[in-house]
Amino acid sequence: MKKRKKFDWGYLLLIPGIGYIGFFVIISAYVMISQSFGLYNAITGEVAFTLESWKNVLDKSFFDSLWFTLQISIVVSLVSIAITYPLALLLQKSKARKWLLPLIKIPYFIPGLVGSFLIVNLIDYHGLLNEVLILLKIIKEPMRLRNDANGIAVIIIHIWKNVPFMMIIMFSAIEGVRQDIKDCARNLGANSLKVLWHITLPLTVSSALVSVILTFIRTFNDYAISSTAGPMYPLSLSNLMKTTAYTYDDWTTAGCIGVLMTIVTVIFMVLYTILGKYLKQGGSKDA
Repeated sequence: MKKRKKFDWGYLLLIPGIGYIGFFVIISAYVMISQSFGLYNAITGEVAFTLESWKNVLDKSFFDSLWFTLQISIVVSLVSIAITYPLALLLQKSKARKWLLPLIKIPYFIPGLVGSFLIVNLIDYHGLLNEVLILLKIIKEPMRLRNDANGIAVIIIHIWKNVPFMMIIMFSAIEGVRQDIKDCARNLGANSLKVLWHITLPLTVSSALVSVILTFIRTFNDYAISSTAGPMYPLSLSNLMKTTAYTYDDWTTAGCIGVLMTIVTVIFMVLYTILGKYLKQGGSKDA
């Protein structure tokens, strides 16, 4: 007869942390979903089931905001990893990494709103960047980078904020590649480029994809940066939700926007999990 596995009572120690997080996640999700159907209203207290908000939310302004937010998130994620990965490789070999690495991580610890104001002052219409370019006669009149329809200022600030975040992940991943594997490849005749392509890259690609997805989610759900540097139209989804609730006093429609944002975030979290498992299995087979 097979022996039954004894229950590990140590798992009970997870209850305070998981229970605390789970409680607020479940309650917040319940309130938001109920609010989107008119079943919860903390402002007026009026409760009545309705689908009217779901009909109203899917209009041109919402889809413009969704497309704008997706564009910004994708561009920031791809450009950030394109900067971070080579930078992490260079820092790994640099003798000055002890002071360069902490210096690069500084923006990560600066609040998003503060960082946004700092960079806006540099790239604004009469900011330092435009004044220097005009002084050097590179441009004739100031460029409008803040509040432009393409979200250039938002992209710049997000990259400034997310490169340090990616660096924490990627530097550790590259540092974790065993040196004896690299030395073995070099002994077999592989040059630095082949070691990078056939060893370092395959062993760190899962971390790179994880950092891209997490950066996408951070950017997609951002409010502070897009509210200070983003265009007047279209708004980011977070700003559209805030404007709908506080300016138009339509909390039911704001709940609908929140539900849709959560669905998009969950989709990318699922993709993150699937990609992580797939790459882990692929890596184990290759090994």
